[in-house]
Formats: sequence, C-alpha cells, structure tokens
Amino acid sequence: MIHKQHLIPTNLDEHFFIKPPADGMDLQHATDDDLHLHGLPHRPDPKALPNAARAWLRAMRRIKRFVTPQVTVRHDFVFRPIRPARAAAGSAGAAAGAGVTSNWGGLVMTDTPPYQQAWGSWTIPEIQIPPGGTAPAYSCAIWVGLGGYLNDDNLLQAGTAQAVGADGAGECFAWYEWYPAPPIMLTGFNVEAGHTIALFVGEYDDGSGRGVVGMVNLVTGDAIPMTVIPLPTVDACGNAVNPPIKAPSGASAEWIVERPDLGCGGPEKYAELPDFGEVNFTHAAAVSGVEGTKKETIAAASDSKARSLKILADDARTLLTDELIVPALQVSFKQTAKAQAQEEGAQGGTASKPSVPTS
Repeated sequence: MIHKQHLIPTNLDEHFFIKPPADGMDLQHATDDDLHLHGLPHRPDPKALPNAARAWLRAMRRIKRFVTPQVTVRHDFVFRPIRPARAAAGSAGAAAGAGVTSNWGGLVMTDTPPYQQAWGSWTIPEIQIPPGGTAPAYSCAIWVGLGGYLNDDNLLQAGTAQAVGADGAGECFAWYEWYPAPPIMLTGFNVEAGHTIALFVGEYDDGSGRGVVGMVNLVTGDAIPMTVIPLPTVDACGNAVNPPIKAPSGASAEWIVERPDLGCGGPEKYAELPDFGEVNFTHAAAVSGVEGTKKETIAAASDSKARSLKILADDARTLLTDELIVPALQVSFKQTAKAQAQEEGAQGGTASKPSVPTS
C-alpha cells in the first residue's frame, strides 16, 4: 500500500519539502512503500539496471542526516536554457559547428524522450581567477536538468554555483531553478570545493505537473528533504509566464557547466568564466518511459548518441570549455576571451592555441 506523502511548507509559497525519514532509518533496506512515503527514488533492479542500482546505493548509504535549508530567491544570477553561439570564420568554434553555445558546456540527450528524471554526481572544483583576468568577478554553475535545449524555454534544473571576485573572496552554494522562474538558493545546505554532490531532478508523481529535486552531499552525509517545486508562473524579472508551463519538459536531459546570465533587465550578459580545471559527471543517466515499470529505460549520459556542447567566448573565437566522454563527462577550462584578446594584441592579432591545464 502506498501511503500519502506529508508536505512541509517552506519559507516560500508553494515550495514544499516532503517529510524526511526519521534519523537512523536504514534507507538501503527500506521498502518501496517507505521510500515513496518520503519521496525518495525507488531501488532499481540490480540485475536489470546494475549501473543505476549502484548509483542509488552509493547515495543512500552515504546519507547520515536530512537538513532542512531555507529557500532564498537569487536575482543576481539566471541559469538559462541553451543559447547558441555564432562562431567567427576560421575559429576553433567554427570547427565545432552547431555544438558551440554562449553559455552551456557539457552533454545533452534527446534521442529517447520523454525523460522523467535525470541524475548525476560531480566533485565541486576549486575555482580561480584565470591568468590575465581583470574582470570584477567570475562565476560558473554545474547542474543536471530536464529541458532547455534549443527552442525549449522550459528548464527544470538543480546544481551548485560558484563565484570569485577580483579580491579573491567568493561563494559556493546549492540551488534549484525552474526556468523561467528565478533560481532558489538552498541556504543551510553546506557545499564547498572538494565536496561531491549527487542529485536528481524529475516530475513529482502526484499528477500536478510540479517538479521534484533531491540532493545529497556525499562527503558530509547531509541531504535535503525531497523538494517539491511549483510550476513557474512568473519569470526572473516579475513578468507572467505565457504560455503557461504545465509540467517539466521531457524533450531533453543534460549535464552542464554554465556561464550564468547576470540577472534580468536588458540584454543577456554572461559572467566571465573562472578557471575550474575539470568537472567530471559520474553516475549520470536519465529515465525514459514509466518509472518503476517494465517500460522504464535508463540511458547513460556517456551514450554515443548524446550531443557534446562547448562554450564559445564573446569574441566568437575562443573556446572556453572542451569535453571528453570516456568514461565520464569531462569539462575542461581552456582560456577566457579577455586573456585571448590580450594575447592577440601582444602578437599583432595572431591568436595562439588555447592551453588546457592538466588534472
């Protein structure tokens, strides 16, 4: 028998936590009914879906406690759907073709929609101001999401974000966002460089069309209660969402490092990207079909049919990221547009080949 879940109001209207399990509950051996009661994902069949079962077990056995964060709206960042970039003739970006973007670097799957869930894990990198960088601040976001690819402005996503200023001061926080609504910061759920985060996003299973997010810090053992996200009705600038969004997009699933937009009001302005070295998404997969039934299929993010994306700088020439999908997705910093422009000026307009730091 499936019991009704208890929703706990947060400090934001229409945002809810599902009541978490009691301290000490053995999640690895909990029944499907108990897992459902607390909104936790069901246990994948280890014979039929061994990779998914290992990812599930890895997260469940690391949870020591559930912490209830405060949810805070951020207006200084917007994590947007993909924005294709136009590459200059003869540039590295031009060689990459349609796989270059203004804001996304990573991997996107579109071959087996609709997607009901996506999940993955990564270790938060140590970010730095890149060599030659003179901007006031640098920021990046790492996330897993559903939707937002090409002409899809319906994007449910969750992840971590980092920023560093010219004075060396910075911040690192966890967040979720259902674009076009603004991002929500999870204040009180501690994340920092070196921590490994596992999360998933999906559609809440009560038929309301709402979204749900789960997140675990595999280093500290902290997890947030499963979080129910309302349908976006107002965008980051306070405008009504039209046409209305009725459910998460199932058209795509993605694992992304992003240059966030620096808020609303006027043309999109993307943050300068810090030097983040590498980001490896592991246990990255998406659910297609009906979860928990024989119609369910789980596709790995490293599937050869997935599309690789690279971020192109504002100069329309410099690639800021590169990807290697063996065995996990690797997103590597290359060089900022500002540093590239300085080199070109010093060399009379001749661009040098971007360098990639070793891990």
